Amino acid sequence: MPNLLRPVALAAATFLAACGARQGAAPAPGAVETPPVSASAAQAAPTPPALRLPDDVRPTNYAIVLKVDPKAATFEGTVDIALDVKNPTQVVWLHGKGLIVKEATLEQGGITQPVKPSSAGEDFLGLSLEKPLVVGGAKLHIVYTGTASERETSGAFRVNEGGDWYVYTQLEPLGARRVFPSFDEPGFKVPWQLTFHVPEGNVAVTNTPQLAEEAGAQGWRIFRFAPTQPLPSYLIAFGVGPFDFLPARDAGQKQVKTRIITPRGRASEGAWAAKVTPDILERLEAYFGIPYAFEKLDVLAVPLLGGAMENPGLVTFNTRLILAKPEEDSVRRQRAFATVQVHELAHQWFGDLVTMAWWDDLWLNESFASWMEARIVESWQPTWDAAVERVQERNDALDADSAVSARFIRQPIRDSGDIQNAFDGITYAKGSAVLGMTEAWLGQDVLQKGIQRYLKAHAGRNATAKDFLEALAAESGKDVASVMNSFLDQTGAPFITATLLCDGGKPRVGLSQQRYVRLGSTPPAPQLWKVPVCVKYPGSSGKDVTACTLMTEAKAELPLPETKTCPAWVFPNADGAGYYRVRLAEDTRAKLMKTGLMKLSRAERVVLLGDALALAQAGALPAADALSLLTRVAEDPDRQVLGAGLELLELVAPRMLTEAQLPERTRFIRDTFGARARKLGFKPRPGESEDTRLMRPRLLELAGNEGEDPKLIAEARALADQWLKDRRSVSVEVVDPVLAIAAKHDPAFGTKLREALRTEKDRFQRQMMLGGLSNFRDTQQVQENLKLLLDPQQDIRENLWLLFGASRHASSRAVAYDFVKNHYDTLVGTEARPGLLPEGMDSRLPMMGMGACDAAQRQDLEAFFGPRSQKIPGSERHFQRMLENVDQCIALKEAQGASLQSFLSGTPAKPLPAPPAPR
Repeated sequence: MPNLLRPVALAAATFLAACGARQGAAPAPGAVETPPVSASAAQAAPTPPALRLPDDVRPTNYAIVLKVDPKAATFEGTVDIALDVKNPTQVVWLHGKGLIVKEATLEQGGITQPVKPSSAGEDFLGLSLEKPLVVGGAKLHIVYTGTASERETSGAFRVNEGGDWYVYTQLEPLGARRVFPSFDEPGFKVPWQLTFHVPEGNVAVTNTPQLAEEAGAQGWRIFRFAPTQPLPSYLIAFGVGPFDFLPARDAGQKQVKTRIITPRGRASEGAWAAKVTPDILERLEAYFGIPYAFEKLDVLAVPLLGGAMENPGLVTFNTRLILAKPEEDSVRRQRAFATVQVHELAHQWFGDLVTMAWWDDLWLNESFASWMEARIVESWQPTWDAAVERVQERNDALDADSAVSARFIRQPIRDSGDIQNAFDGITYAKGSAVLGMTEAWLGQDVLQKGIQRYLKAHAGRNATAKDFLEALAAESGKDVASVMNSFLDQTGAPFITATLLCDGGKPRVGLSQQRYVRLGSTPPAPQLWKVPVCVKYPGSSGKDVTACTLMTEAKAELPLPETKTCPAWVFPNADGAGYYRVRLAEDTRAKLMKTGLMKLSRAERVVLLGDALALAQAGALPAADALSLLTRVAEDPDRQVLGAGLELLELVAPRMLTEAQLPERTRFIRDTFGARARKLGFKPRPGESEDTRLMRPRLLELAGNEGEDPKLIAEARALADQWLKDRRSVSVEVVDPVLAIAAKHDPAFGTKLREALRTEKDRFQRQMMLGGLSNFRDTQQVQENLKLLLDPQQDIRENLWLLFGASRHASSRAVAYDFVKNHYDTLVGTEARPGLLPEGMDSRLPMMGMGACDAAQRQDLEAFFGPRSQKIPGSERHFQRMLENVDQCIALKEAQGASLQSFLSGTPAKPLPAPPAPR
């Protein structure tokens, strides 16, 4: 799956991806629906596994026949599984959820016996036999029905697109069990063969090439497909519907047939995807030194899918990310698709060819695919700034990792909630940043050869973190495991204090490390990392040079050998490669700011700005000093540097300020960014750079909404009305800020926008409208928006963003929270009735409280969500993270209040107390 932290032009879809996906809709509670059994039989039901399937019986291959009508809510299936019985057993356990088993038999040694299926636990299907199986081969045959949900975007789900019905799948991580009875764990990696019966006028596609299309029963067609290579269940995928096909050029060393598959009538919108996909595949082949392993490369456009998925032979993408009409396309969309396609195709090696053995090593998939994005894009499209963007994503990862409640990269899995929660910024962005640091330490060539060694050794099989680290160690001759494990197997990040020391004529840098912790969090027990540290400084030759060390203890000294005198400045994170925060001693920081700031690379300036925010949040730097850096970069022409500077506005977020300070904040933002935003304007100009086009929307919305710039507000309101009448009257690149500004400043516009939404047929236009509606602050308008979630005529998969969008804004957060409290059982469901929310979204509802910043709000959130989060798998982690975020805000507001006031009013403030010494 893609790096879900990356902003892409997906509005609701991207948010739903980041929030996790449900694995289909069960028709009733329980793992499997079966015909009624007697009370005595029910009492004799076998005890299910606790989490993982036992290893007594393993599949060796599957043959599946599915009868799927996209217009119908249910489908029929027959699955034949060849088994390898390792130990005698009278019960065969596998996964099945929301399935109705009609018939089940098991054959061994020429004798067929019926089996009694029973649902057990949350996801398990137990097959009890009269006669125990013996060691050896066996064959399992199951006839069943399942549900193609209209409330989910995973499992098997249905979507009506352009008046046509389609069925799609998203099986990672736990969705396969909703589509077919199976051994739904990554360690069961075997061949699959699928056959589909579909109504005439529809087409079936899956992971492998089609072998035949035949006439079936009256009005049906049969599509038979080749067997897959060994794959885990979560990588199986299919689609059924009236698809169109756009051929791309044959790709890679094997000249693999490559196609873009779209809903009916939309093939031409996949032109960009068809253009760049073969180029990306070939660059990945060159890096990995292994040809693409699979027989074809189809890329399927899926409405409402959250992001993308790396299914071999049938990669899936949200339609808004992969498809665009020429008049609706943008630089942002094209870059987003290409970058995510690098991610998904990198998975063809990391994840598909070599698969993790269990979900605790999900990082072997996602961290690597995320890391490969910049590695490929920076040489393929150098103007896209992937190398600098990587550093900003490192800042984002460090921000997520600042919570004491943060996950490990290699998180132990206790329940299904831990599996769902593994798809987060720690796995993706922190894992990617740690790999980037490891590459800088070992060298690009060494890491590449280590990766190739690992892939070749485990191709077609499962592997673990230990296998990968051993491959790197064998290639580099270094103890890679001890370094990487210090980041993989503990939470948090190092906080390194650096001091330039020049006494005795031997320039060096004194280093100390401890865990970075924000104000408001309780520091855990002391931690140490084995962390590569590289210091940049001016050498005697006049050129900037770098000195490096592997810091393994709490304190260290690093000599600076290439200078005979005390250097004018030092920067202790050369190229931004290190995964750590830096605090410079006061005199060391003063030297850097005086003479070294403009000597830093763009990536290093992004690091400096990110660290300034982190220092302020830890109480180690006055907020006014950090914000002064923002005023220095406000006119910086560099999009990446400006973007990093804008993150400092978190220090003056409305929740951090008193009511009296809010007008001062508005004035500051308007005075700082208004002129630049007005100069950019809402109309792109011929010949302007792509960076300008990418920067424009953010600055317009910032100055218009946060800065209350009257000229921008008036123009946005007029353009919004024009856009409702003529969608081509406003450039697609600025529709989002136009609607956002109009939403905040024209409550009556909400009625117009909802009326347009109810009649709009085009999904792209509807999603832009929903993005605009999510920006309303007016209480009545927000309440009307939220009623759409309860409207059975609306698709909650599409409009759920209205709820979480409202929770982003201080003035509408309470309305959204009240809606959740008043309709909690309707949204989440009860034992007797399923809820409206897609599964996985219920666990994340506590995140709505992330904007709170006072003790009374915290108490209310804890009282409401506390007991409820304990009942939903995975919700407890989100609940604890939300409470910690509120604590951090309360503490920061108290500690930095005077500094913030001095900055906003322009009067000097007393310095902060000295931070605690490193432990």
